[in-house]
Amino acid sequence: MAHAAIDACCLIDLLAGGHVEEILRAAGFDWHLPSAVQGEVRHVRRYNTAQPGQLLGVDVDLSPLIASGVLQPCGPSNQTEQDCFVRYAAQFRSEGEAMCLALAEQRNWTLATGDRRAICIARQAGLSVVSCPVLLKRWADATQPDQATLSKVLRDIQVLAQFRPSPSMPEYQWWLDA
Repeated sequence: MAHAAIDACCLIDLLAGGHVEEILRAAGFDWHLPSAVQGEVRHVRRYNTAQPGQLLGVDVDLSPLIASGVLQPCGPSNQTEQDCFVRYAAQFRSEGEAMCLALAEQRNWTLATGDRRAICIARQAGLSVVSCPVLLKRWADATQPDQATLSKVLRDIQVLAQFRPSPSMPEYQWWLDA
């Protein structure tokens, strides 16, 4: 199975959808969670059932995904990877994106991100990139959720993670039609 590093924005999007383990398992990758990303994914928004229309910030616990083997923690393991991380860190505010790019580049992994700048830089470096819409489409194709479930997942990602795919993203039209 191919390997992929997931960045914080993509992971937060998937967490917001409420089916993160199913989505990651259906994507066809061995998933790697860079330590810097793990440090950035601290909270997600959830609906406040006590006050309809309000959102709450809820702590994220990635330990079940790690314990189940869906996410494998990783970090730079040699000087070349560390140097690459430092080079990317100079270009990004987020150490998570920088570490994802460095590890994906050095280990020839796919990069899972929704960040436009990271996508552009990854493609310039010759990396394969998957975005949240691609991962969701793979999940939908593999598991065939009912329309209500699929619509809720996409709506929750839009509301809770504040993610909407750009027209240039693969599966943009699928997202709109779903």
